[in-house]
Amino acid sequence: MPEKNTKIRVILLTSDSEICGAERILLSVLRHIDRERFQPSLVTLFGPGDLCREVEAMGIPAMNLRLKEDFFLSGLRRWWNFVNEFQPHLLLSVLIHSNLLGRATVFLRPDIAMLSGISTVYTIEGYGYLYAWLERLTHPLDTLYIVNSELGMEKVVNVIGLPTGKLELVHNGIETDVFPDHAPEIRAGVRREFGFEDDHVVVGIVAQLRPAKRHDILIRAAAQLADRFPTLRLLIVGTGENERKMMDFAHSEGIAARTVFTGYRPDARKLLQGMDIFALPSIVEGEPVSLMEAMDAGLPIAAAAAGGIPEIVEHGVSGLLSVPGDLAGFIHILETLLSNATLRQTYGRQARERVRRRFSAKRMSEEFQECCLRCARELNLVKE
Repeated sequence: MPEKNTKIRVILLTSDSEICGAERILLSVLRHIDRERFQPSLVTLFGPGDLCREVEAMGIPAMNLRLKEDFFLSGLRRWWNFVNEFQPHLLLSVLIHSNLLGRATVFLRPDIAMLSGISTVYTIEGYGYLYAWLERLTHPLDTLYIVNSELGMEKVVNVIGLPTGKLELVHNGIETDVFPDHAPEIRAGVRREFGFEDDHVVVGIVAQLRPAKRHDILIRAAAQLADRFPTLRLLIVGTGENERKMMDFAHSEGIAARTVFTGYRPDARKLLQGMDIFALPSIVEGEPVSLMEAMDAGLPIAAAAAGGIPEIVEHGVSGLLSVPGDLAGFIHILETLLSNATLRQTYGRQARERVRRRFSAKRMSEEFQECCLRCARELNLVKE
């Protein structure tokens, strides 16, 4: 039995090495973690990407298992060797594949506590029945299960059947001191890079290009509003399985000349400075980090009320929300913002105030650490 008040060794386990929403959450947790109390490390399942380099720059050990790139069993062997060398007390994971690997590990190593979670709100449409079945089968191996929205908690209880006694709600949070509130030189540089003029109204999205994000709704809405708003431009930041399909769709909708696809950008947060409206027409979400970062940049929001988004954006205060999947509704809220610059400024200011008041990275990291301490108490690692 380890001595009480020993430094708690925790592996943060995630699926991807590219830095997107869930990965930025883990980076924030690590930036604010109490190094006097915790000894953290990070492992990713798939690569390539910058996440491990970012973590190592903090002085925290990190490795990419490269399960897709290399022989699968070789990656699993690297994982098992890392676990045996690091000897973690806790595994912390918030994505599907890493949850399953973590649970398989604690099945073989019952001395390790498992904190699993989901970064979006579970729906059958978004995840399918197989994931629900796997969760029902394997969640007894969890010590705790973390969700990031109230709706997310409701869904994992009612749809997957997780016990409420194991659930913890930790809202996402972001760093709020990355850029100054008014940075005209950064804004000008971003807009110059993509050929936007001063009078252009840039509607942007930062999201992986996959079906659940519904980029097609944004593109079609822009196409239908293009004649009325000749200065309208789209800035689509991100990459993914639907990238080429959405490029072709923009051409077919006649909006390609007004649309910029940037691909993956590690400086995506800086690009927010060049936008005027942030759009997110997703049908499946948790608490999107890009949405919070857009609010911190002072952008008004036009989004679908999917997942935990209504817990972040106050409709009619910091932005406008539509029914998920409703093209006409999304066109209406986007048109409202495009036609009223004063409203955009008001919503943007109130969005910034809300995210800084309610969704800080420091608060989030402290709550993650408290979840870890709860598990550590059950392992008798810390005194009550």
